[in-house]
Amino acid sequence: MPETAAPGFPPPRHAISLLGVDVELGPGTDVQAWVPVTPEIATRSGAPRLAAVAMLVDIAAGTSAIVAAVPDWVFTADMSVHLLPGVRVDEVVSTVHVRRRGRRTLVQEISLHGRSGIPLGWGTTTFVIARIPTDSSVLGEHRFGRREPFWPLAADQPPPRYLDELALRSEDAGEVSIDLRMEVANNVGALSGGVQAAMIDEAAASLGRLHLGPTAETADA
Repeated sequence: MPETAAPGFPPPRHAISLLGVDVELGPGTDVQAWVPVTPEIATRSGAPRLAAVAMLVDIAAGTSAIVAAVPDWVFTADMSVHLLPGVRVDEVVSTVHVRRRGRRTLVQEISLHGRSGIPLGWGTTTFVIARIPTDSSVLGEHRFGRREPFWPLAADQPPPRYLDELALRSEDAGEVSIDLRMEVANNVGALSGGVQAAMIDEAAASLGRLHLGPTAETADA
């Protein structure tokens, strides 16, 4: 694993800052995170899009994993997200619990629900534990027991259309590509796990729209 953080990271406007995610560090390694369901990240039915929920999961699970792995670092190895189709909420809440912290890997379970507690789905994540890259910022200024913006955009920056700003390219149904640049990379220059999930979501959704019609939506990744 690389030991040095990628130069220029983080850029002023990064994929993980685009959704307005809030986080709260709880006792131990528990983490809660929230994302508002705006028109920019909703499906045609008004449900939260899988791509945005997957980034929420990646942020929440990654924050929890970093706490659990101290003094080491973590990199996303596996992530799965399962949504209950058609559930509409104004905010998605994710709650992360570490289920196993081994010498080389860390496994978590994530529950997904609305603000009122209505179930939305669930997720699992696995992280590889490695040496911390040089100059990595672990948790910034986040404080335990307080809900705070994870990585806010500057006040003069407009809300983005999430998938548009990621700049995914699709020349054919089921095929998606992206340029690897700092705005979609992690701190060692590899593609962010949440962005990879967005690519899978768009590839699957485009194929679904081709075969099932314009209202097709993805529910699992």
